[in-house]
Amino acid sequence: MTWNDIFTDTFKSLSERLGHCPSRQSMVECLSEHSDLCRTAVEWGWLTSEQMSEAARRYLLGRSKSGRTIFWMIDDLGIVRDGHIGQGWVSQMLKARYPDMAGYIHARHCLFGLHLASLSDQPVAIVKSEAAAVILSMLFPECIWLSYAYTANFTTDLLQPLQGRRVTIYPQTDEVGNTYVFFLEQADRIRRVYDIGLSVSRLLEDQASEEQKARDIDLLDFLLESRGLTPLSGCALPGQE
Repeated sequence: MTWNDIFTDTFKSLSERLGHCPSRQSMVECLSEHSDLCRTAVEWGWLTSEQMSEAARRYLLGRSKSGRTIFWMIDDLGIVRDGHIGQGWVSQMLKARYPDMAGYIHARHCLFGLHLASLSDQPVAIVKSEAAAVILSMLFPECIWLSYAYTANFTTDLLQPLQGRRVTIYPQTDEVGNTYVFFLEQADRIRRVYDIGLSVSRLLEDQASEEQKARDIDLLDFLLESRGLTPLSGCALPGQE
């Protein structure tokens, strides 16, 4: 089993797009506008094909041979830290498939989309889902949309590259508000360490229905449902939680 048996393209494509060679640990390739997310976003009317193509190029989305979207985590220096695919990580896949390389693969995650923050001084918005960040970036282009992927990933040092920026976190909602409280506490810790204009949005806490809160919806689901569209969580994309 070789790398090209797992993924469809070559390392060269991403290297050329970024303007330099990614780190050896990153093992990155597979730029694509034809993954499951890209197709679904257009078919379900969330974005036009032109918008989805632009978003795929900006976020350097990839695609596995089975069609799943690969969300490459690229930091503010243009270094690829890892890739999120389905419910796992490219680094984990590589370690499992190539045990002899495991000791050389050290993934240090960053915010998904962080490479875009160095290109603009726009306000930053952070959501959980990478797919939501991609879609929201086209619906609300006045912000740079980033994602933390898993709540457990959201640590204080994750926001270090955003010092001096205005940042708003949009947590998922839940029945009792635990997620919102978690991010309020995290934001307080972060403000003590870094010079960030950080706030936590109450939008979902105030406006989501009890039924929506019971489904743990995020900002994108709320907005899509308010427009009469099927939410991302209802489309059964591989790897969607």
